[in-house]
Amino acid sequence: MNKIAFYLTLFVAAITCLQFIPHAFLGFPAVLEHIAKGEIREPAAQGMQMIWLYSSIMMLLSGIWMFFLAKPIKNGNPSARLQGLLLSLGLILFGMGCSYVANELFNHLFFFTVEGVLLLLATTVFFKINNINNHE
Repeated sequence: MNKIAFYLTLFVAAITCLQFIPHAFLGFPAVLEHIAKGEIREPAAQGMQMIWLYSSIMMLLSGIWMFFLAKPIKNGNPSARLQGLLLSLGLILFGMGCSYVANELFNHLFFFTVEGVLLLLATTVFFKINNINNHE
């Protein structure tokens, strides 16, 4: 059993789901405010709204998916491991990409890098494949 990997996955899942709340309910109104002030103009304004909605929904779905992966990761399922690994790499790339764009390592989106590293640890260092043929 991979208890540490299980708890790390649950932690990252919970944080990702919780991040959806301010992103969707505080961030989207802020985007609309910037559009109303003319700071974001057409055609970018409509695209910005669509991107913000998409990213909010995908943030929540990614967190939910990690909850689904937590038990199979605990049981050593290699398929769940691969999915968690890919999610971790996505989080790391996103966080580091934001650091690059902001020209600042520790910007407000750096926490996504931390989440990705935690999930990476869960699917590598703290993961042991279960050799039993019945994976959940």
